[in-house]
Amino acid sequence: MEIVIEYVFFENFIINFFIISCCGALFKVKPKLWWVSAIFGALMALFFPIFNFAIYVRILATALVAIIMVCISFPIKTFKDFAFYGFGFLFLTFVFGGASALVSSWFGQLSVLIICLISFATFLSVKFFLRRLSRKRALQNFTCSVQISCKGKVIEEVGYIDSANVLYDPITSAPIVLISKDVFEKVVGEDYLFYLARKDKVKKLPYGHYVNVGSAVSDGKMLVFMADKLTITERGKARCYENTLLGLSTADFSKTLSSGVLIHSELA
Repeated sequence: MEIVIEYVFFENFIINFFIISCCGALFKVKPKLWWVSAIFGALMALFFPIFNFAIYVRILATALVAIIMVCISFPIKTFKDFAFYGFGFLFLTFVFGGASALVSSWFGQLSVLIICLISFATFLSVKFFLRRLSRKRALQNFTCSVQISCKGKVIEEVGYIDSANVLYDPITSAPIVLISKDVFEKVVGEDYLFYLARKDKVKKLPYGHYVNVGSAVSDGKMLVFMADKLTITERGKARCYENTLLGLSTADFSKTLSSGVLIHSELA
């Protein structure tokens, strides 16, 4: 019986640690005294089965344990903080418990080691999801809607406000907005390779020419041409720029930034 108790305690301690850690990642807060909270939750998991409580008593007692664990590990200053942390903690508790219950329904009673491995796999999945969600939110702070008008053609793309884009045309000193190969083909209507191989086609583009940009692109040259109008819509406010220079970038930034247009820092 002593061995069983130790196993149950260890299992609940590990699961509590994963839940607290994920809750901290969810709200971008480093949990304090997480080990105290995890031990307290594990001890309560040993205590409840000893007494044959009614179901409603167990529910209230479990909720009280969750409240105490949240108060131990997270900075609670207002009722709003308590509601956020409490909801996140309970949600993640159901996630971890649901994962273990699902696998148990498939394979029957599981050993402590298997349950810990399931919890660890759930922990990694939740952390990966939260990291992707955090990155998406961060990118949204710098994205905007972009409308490009060129030779009667109008396309709409997602733009990324890039403070690192400080490219200027050496002839006009105008800022250059970088576009991906896919956006170039939408604007021009032809594959970009035709323009890289034939300079006579470049001259047919509005103000089409090459700009030396060092090693940023192949051969250190970037194809630049002029759009009739560039409209940037950010937080419901639109800004229009006439005769904007667009530069073809061969770097594949559209996948990492989820955007095919890098707005110049001067136009931000």
